[in-house]
Amino acid sequence: WPYLLYSMLQPAEVVSRVQRALTTQMLFGGSAKDYLEYYQPSIVLLQVGIVDCAPRYLSGKSMAVKLLAAAPGFIAGFTWKLIKKYGKRHPSRADVSLTDFEKNLENYAQRAMACGVQKLLCIKIATPGTAMALKNPGIGQQVKNYNAVIERLCTKYGFMSAVTVLDNADDTYFIEDGYHLSEKGNAILANAITSVLK
Repeated sequence: WPYLLYSMLQPAEVVSRVQRALTTQMLFGGSAKDYLEYYQPSIVLLQVGIVDCAPRYLSGKSMAVKLLAAAPGFIAGFTWKLIKKYGKRHPSRADVSLTDFEKNLENYAQRAMACGVQKLLCIKIATPGTAMALKNPGIGQQVKNYNAVIERLCTKYGFMSAVTVLDNADDTYFIEDGYHLSEKGNAILANAITSVLK
């Protein structure tokens, strides 16, 4: 959708910062400043949250994950097969707790205000498709809980608003994994964003 948005909004300048496995912890990077402070944008679109909230087999901060990362490939691969066969995903092992998710977003909103951002549009986490819900049964409730944080902050900060078009997404919005947007899903999201901006 960033490319579609760019084509719809020309001649406006659109700077895209797409990053795999992005969490709200990463909004602060390794330095005190990032795209907010260096670019001073007038509008920010923020799509983050699914990696934060997804229930995990193991906490990313656990010693077990660190040991598996250091283990030889065949040992790590075999161990992960056992974990996935006999283990259970749990919300308490999400990469970013609900409390930290709220703190991170609020901190980002305050930085955005300090930089003179006029609009901070938060794309709510998409309701997962069937494939993702089957693979991770707790994901639906987690998405609702984390989206409630986004809604609460949008109420608190007048310049913040939520893009809700993915709230009632169905399987046609996604590719076969049940989460990454399909061609249709990308078009729907890009159109929803442009309708808010125009």
